[in-house]
Amino acid sequence: MARQIKISASSLNIRLHPHSPDIYISWLDKLYRKRLISQVYGDRYGMLSSLDRSKADEKVLSGIITTFVKFDKGGQWFNSSELKEATEDEVSKISIPVDLHWNPASFYFKFFAKSHRLYFQTYSEGKSITQLSALNFFKNLARDLEVIGEFGEAQISVVQDRASLDKMFKIDRIKEISITILKPNTDIFDDDFEQNIEAHLAQTRSREITVTYKADAGGSIDPDDDIKKISKVALDNGSVKVVGRDAKGAVKMNSEQFPEELHDKFDPDVTNERSAFLALLPPSPPIVE
Repeated sequence: MARQIKISASSLNIRLHPHSPDIYISWLDKLYRKRLISQVYGDRYGMLSSLDRSKADEKVLSGIITTFVKFDKGGQWFNSSELKEATEDEVSKISIPVDLHWNPASFYFKFFAKSHRLYFQTYSEGKSITQLSALNFFKNLARDLEVIGEFGEAQISVVQDRASLDKMFKIDRIKEISITILKPNTDIFDDDFEQNIEAHLAQTRSREITVTYKADAGGSIDPDDDIKKISKVALDNGSVKVVGRDAKGAVKMNSEQFPEELHDKFDPDVTNERSAFLALLPPSPPIVE
């Protein structure tokens, strides 16, 4: 049987205000051209090491995220043969060029500017990047002062699994539902909701709004169509939290525990990793403003 290698991906929803595919293209291009290095987690950092603009006319960019270990110049070194910290003399003999970084790992990504959805590979050749790590990586990149000055503050969230709502709303007794929606957001209850909430958030200089439902004493919330509708919006633009009880006791669930994940396997003798990654993705993600 041919050797099969797993391939997996998740996605981020990136929101700039005002919405424009061209602005999103310019934003990501800026992050790449500045060669920004951002913390992923711990001593592991990363950067956008490649950007393919060949489909920019279609408002699509693709490229590579490369992560690596970044040494702390002021950190201590350990001599394993002497079982003690290295001396200043030993450390002075160490010379690592500032542009060389240890133990790299590369992950493909594809950005659909019309839907501002960025898909990224989460597993590659035995190395992985989690959804939370990818979120932290792009949030840190987006905090660059020059980038904020030109494009404003980007709101970025992990896209969550639609099936998570079924799990959360099936709790025996739901005491509380909290739905957080980040700005910019989409229509929720009526045609004027987006304009009204956008104006309200702008006027109050706020970045998000949280809607909380609390059950009557001794009762349980029955999620109706409106609650389910805005909860689905929050899976792309925020999060949903549920507090309740089941037969085993107290339950707390957060939709952020259930990121959207895409999985498959491929034969490296037939398909390269990049093609396998791209084959995982939808041809055009739904547009969620």
